[in-house]
Amino acid sequence: MNNARYDRVQIILHWLIALMIFAMIGLGLFMVELPKQSELPPGVESVRAFYFLLHKSIGLTLAGLIILRLIWRLTHKAPALPDTVPKWQQKAAGAVHTLFYMVMVAMPLTGYLQSMYSEYDTKFWGIVLPRLAVADDSMRELFTAAHAFFAFCLIGLIIIHIGAVIKHSIAGTGVSERMSLRK
Repeated sequence: MNNARYDRVQIILHWLIALMIFAMIGLGLFMVELPKQSELPPGVESVRAFYFLLHKSIGLTLAGLIILRLIWRLTHKAPALPDTVPKWQQKAAGAVHTLFYMVMVAMPLTGYLQSMYSEYDTKFWGIVLPRLAVADDSMRELFTAAHAFFAFCLIGLIIIHIGAVIKHSIAGTGVSERMSLRK
């Protein structure tokens, strides 16, 4: 049985990105339900912009960590799955991980493009980023839909991933321990 573990950098990036993704999903679902300023009575100020700006800043930070993780992953081989894991499950795991990386790149990219085509400035922790596109409602809506689609794809992949972790933990295959922060 192969009990090789991921290296410390991969483990830390995995858990840091996972925690941030969970926070971003929660924040994203919360903030889109907040009323717009135009939907509030006169004299009541919307907090929606604050949460959108926070989501964008965390998203851009997360994009940087995802790029770092991709570079690290391309330059540091993942440990092979134990021989006890059937070949079809190894292929399924590879496909899910590939889809994870694709969606993790697509999420911040579509979010950034959505923001670029908005009438509002894109800010990164308060710093206004250069505008790379003219505000365009149809393009903003296109990237808004794409961002939402990828969010639900990401949620589906997370469910599959957690299900596989639970299955391997119960089966005692040693797969789950490869990403453990404990040695």
